[in-house]
Amino acid sequence: MADVELVGVTKIYPPNVVALDNVSFHVRDGEFFVLLGPSGCGKTTTLRIIAGLEKPTRGRVYIDGEDVTDLPPRKRDVAMVFQTWALYPHMTVYENIAFPLRLRKLPEHEIRRKVVEVAKMLGIADLLDRYPRQLSGGQQQRVALARALVRNPRVWLMDEPLSNLDALLRVQMRAELKRLQKELGITTIYVTHDQVEAMTMADRIAVMNAGRILQIGSPSEVYHRPRNRFVAGFIGSPPMNFIRVELAEEGGSLVLRGEGFRLRLPRELAERLAGYVGRELELGVRPEHIRIARDGDVEAEVYVVEPLGTETIVNVRLGGSVVKVKVPGEAYFEPGSRVRLSLDVGKIHLFDPRTGEALL
Repeated sequence: MADVELVGVTKIYPPNVVALDNVSFHVRDGEFFVLLGPSGCGKTTTLRIIAGLEKPTRGRVYIDGEDVTDLPPRKRDVAMVFQTWALYPHMTVYENIAFPLRLRKLPEHEIRRKVVEVAKMLGIADLLDRYPRQLSGGQQQRVALARALVRNPRVWLMDEPLSNLDALLRVQMRAELKRLQKELGITTIYVTHDQVEAMTMADRIAVMNAGRILQIGSPSEVYHRPRNRFVAGFIGSPPMNFIRVELAEEGGSLVLRGEGFRLRLPRELAERLAGYVGRELELGVRPEHIRIARDGDVEAEVYVVEPLGTETIVNVRLGGSVVKVKVPGEAYFEPGSRVRLSLDVGKIHLFDPRTGEALL
């Protein structure tokens, strides 16, 4: 297998559209690395540059220490799985999987051995005589994966391969892909806009926006220690709540004052924020770090209740903001009723509203 490194990669399309802006990262050998971000952030462009389908305006691409920036795709020994699967409709499943091996002019007995082997691995050995139109979406996805795997590539590139599947099948295929990647140890770079996919599958995540990488870290790191407001809001389901507050000093303690509430900070947090007294900040708190409790120190009004079976999302009005609270199990609250909230102060985040950078 191989590691992959991008150094200062920039891609500018005419007349002056910056798709990637000085992107650098290193994917370790055998790692499942996810590029996560909204549509148009540069994820797919990054993948296509690694594959050799696009050439960077500036910067270099290395695979296993070799500079491949100017090499054509066929000489990079990478395999790419596209969002649309791109199976040949006039070929059987066997012929689709065998196609890249025939391009390499392998002996027919070697092609058959490899095709049958990878088909068994992906549970499609009984479908080899069928045509793509005779397959379900999940089966077609497995064929596309098999066609990429049969070459035994150094690097596996995936561009939102599960986005065309229904919700239940996506969950099943996520687990299968993760198991398969770990079993084979193939260095994998996976593009998605779905933060649940990223959190459940990745060894590390690179969060992208507007052609830049904002943070790289494990799922736990980007969830618990986001570097800026964008990362904080993009990771988590439901997303993080954001409330405008002012940091003020009251009776020797620091408090966060928002519309209709105030939150006293413990000493260890106050010491880190002493230089921001009198400033307007943005408080970030995840729905799972808020409790509805009789002894809560913040009062709010119930707005909308979203029952999900295993949990209930309670939307409450807090001053001028609507805040989501995640309640375990089934719960019912009358819209318009008053509740008290308790925020886990040890897990709050504070951001500079001017720069978006995290202060806590």
